[in-house]
Amino acid sequence: MPKLPHEALVQLVRNAPSIIPSLVWPERQVNAAATRVSAAEFVDLNLAEYRADAVVVVGDDPKRPTMAFVVEAQTEVDPRKRWTWPLYVAGPRVRLACPVVLVVLALDREVAAWCAEPIDLGEGCCILRPRVLGPDTIPRITDFDEARATPELAVLSVAAHASEPGVEEVALAALAAAHGLDRERGTFYPDFVLALLGSAARAALEQLMSTTGYQYQSDFARKYFAEGEAKGKAEGKAEGEARLLLKLLELRGFAVSDELRRRVLECTECAVIETWAGRVLTAKSLDEVFAEE
Repeated sequence: MPKLPHEALVQLVRNAPSIIPSLVWPERQVNAAATRVSAAEFVDLNLAEYRADAVVVVGDDPKRPTMAFVVEAQTEVDPRKRWTWPLYVAGPRVRLACPVVLVVLALDREVAAWCAEPIDLGEGCCILRPRVLGPDTIPRITDFDEARATPELAVLSVAAHASEPGVEEVALAALAAAHGLDRERGTFYPDFVLALLGSAARAALEQLMSTTGYQYQSDFARKYFAEGEAKGKAEGKAEGEARLLLKLLELRGFAVSDELRRRVLECTECAVIETWAGRVLTAKSLDEVFAEE
């Protein structure tokens, strides 16, 4: 199963730093406006520079935060990190003069288990306990309104649960959340989602993107979109689009009757099918999807 690249995970945090305290403290109300990204560089006595993936600070005063989170995205076991992570915590603790928590994003369960092991700084006198965010702590977001409220968390949810059954519903919510974002996020978040999915779920999402005029940016996405177009021509364009529309309706949780299924499959006008498909993301009922214009 493809994985979201390290750089993509870090960018999600930098774009929406408030997702870190909200995941670490699900029981607390976190003020997103008072959460920001801080400097992530640390220098030792030999002037060697160490850089964490991100530092997130919480508090109304940027110069005097009430809490800081050192965020590391970890995709593999790397024993060297057990020596550098304590420095990452000590650096901002000195600079910011506030409590600091080491948070590790580890979406592979084996890697997450390794990251969660306490780090003994010496003879059991001082123990650093990383807070790990992985598949067991990142929620499955399938509600469209919830996904739109936190688009980065919606994409992270796809990454955390990409290998699990029913991830198509999580992916659709994340895709809906990408609509209406600024150009950079609205361009690349759908590609992130697409890169994480298996072929069946990816095919459904490709059809939805084509009906909204979305153009893939990554080489990976363009490759699979081209394959989907070739397959559609082989099967008959209208028939292929009709079957993908039915898949989208299923993923949205709509109960499609045999009569409606026949209506969709017997439709030979691609423009009509594309109109129906373009309504699936926002429709609250089948009547809205198939309304006569």
